Amino acid sequence: MLAAGLMLQTISVHAGYLSLQALDAETGLPLADVVMEVELPENLHAQFLSPAEREVDQQDKEFVARATLITRNSQVRFPNSDNILHHVYSFSAAKVFELPLYGSGRNIDYLEKFEVAGVVELGCNIHDWMLGYIYVAETDFAVVTGADGKGMINNIPAGSYRVKLWHPRALPGDPALEQEVSVSDGELTQLRIALSLSRDHRLRRAPGPSRSRYR
Repeated sequence: MLAAGLMLQTISVHAGYLSLQALDAETGLPLADVVMEVELPENLHAQFLSPAEREVDQQDKEFVARATLITRNSQVRFPNSDNILHHVYSFSAAKVFELPLYGSGRNIDYLEKFEVAGVVELGCNIHDWMLGYIYVAETDFAVVTGADGKGMINNIPAGSYRVKLWHPRALPGDPALEQEVSVSDGELTQLRIALSLSRDHRLRRAPGPSRSRYR
């Protein structure tokens, strides 16, 4: 088992960058859906905030992507690409909303605005196993890892920062979730972090067509 930890290394490039390699501490395999956010002083938030429009689709009775990264004041669509009804909701502190039963091709122009930073947990009132997350960052200086466990934040002003990490199954209190880094002009700072994960407690999907009304 890998010990949760941090490795810093700098190499010469043309801008101040911060990269992440996230691993599963138990298996050593790359870990997707890890968010890394650089915490800026509050007086700089507005300067480095670029809200955008994003999309969280519903495909094969799952949220796609499972973890979506946005910044405050961004807006998100929730299309339904399945040929059945979905009922999307969240009761999270960062955002409470509900999209009652709707099918494919409906709500395609609907946008939900996310104004508060934090983690928004998504569910479907029809399919209990469906679980997704929207991570609302304070500024643009955040990234979510892909299937290779890697992510990069570009053009960070030189300075010392607190970095926080999040994953849906990260163990609370894991010291690897908070790091201190220094970013210098013309250098790349690399983080290589192993996270300990809790068990996946998502409900199992409903069985096939002959045994469930969900299919």
